[in-house]
Amino acid sequence: MRRRPQDKNAPRKPPTAFMLYVKHRRLQSEQLASLPFGERNRILGSEWSNLPADQKAGFFNEAKELRDKYTQLLAEYKKSDAYKDWLASAESTEIQKTKSRGKHKLDPISGSVQPDYKIPIFTHEFLEYNRLREVVLRQLKKQAVQLEEETALLSKHVDNLVNAEAKTKSQLQTYQEQLDNEEQLLKRLHKELVAALGEIVLPHTTVNDPNSKGTERITETSVESFLSQLGQLHKSKQHMDVVNKVIQALNTAIAKKVLKLLI
Repeated sequence: MRRRPQDKNAPRKPPTAFMLYVKHRRLQSEQLASLPFGERNRILGSEWSNLPADQKAGFFNEAKELRDKYTQLLAEYKKSDAYKDWLASAESTEIQKTKSRGKHKLDPISGSVQPDYKIPIFTHEFLEYNRLREVVLRQLKKQAVQLEEETALLSKHVDNLVNAEAKTKSQLQTYQEQLDNEEQLLKRLHKELVAALGEIVLPHTTVNDPNSKGTERITETSVESFLSQLGQLHKSKQHMDVVNKVIQALNTAIAKKVLKLLI
């Protein structure tokens, strides 16, 4: 990667602890400062490696202070117009260099950017390139087949769910219609029983007190209670005259087709 041109207006990077030590030693020793760069750095590097930690601490602390100050100055500089102008100029320079290096195109198979050059046919590079493309193509075809199979399986599953839902709804509708019919028949039966037995008055008794007094007439809302009381009278053999009267009334209603549901 090419480096951007240096921003001369930006704050200078701070020296490291070792660089501060080098500067310190050069000021201490004129003989050391007069040595060639490579030899001087070799000597100072050895000294720095063997320097005790407590003596290094001062250089590290100074380096940290300089680095913190640099960070603050750099943050302020990046907000300035000078930095924005330099950044725009640097980006423009990079774009021009990219254009000058030649155009690139997108590989339709791998999706990566490829140089715009031609591979001579029947060369090793061409054959290898072609082989890799065939491998990728086979993988894509295999994935396509798998997706088609999964789609067909899911489609079949969805169809089964739709059919099951339709069947359940149909059964539910049938049961609801049957329930509605039964309710209508029950209401008709109650009306016919009231019409047939409306004149009969049952003596009302209880299990705990068979001699208790009271009467009950049949109505559309008390059919169940009336029939239950009638059953108790028949079972206890009490008031059989009333029970026989009920039986006679039912037979008459059936004969006259007043009570049609029991025919």
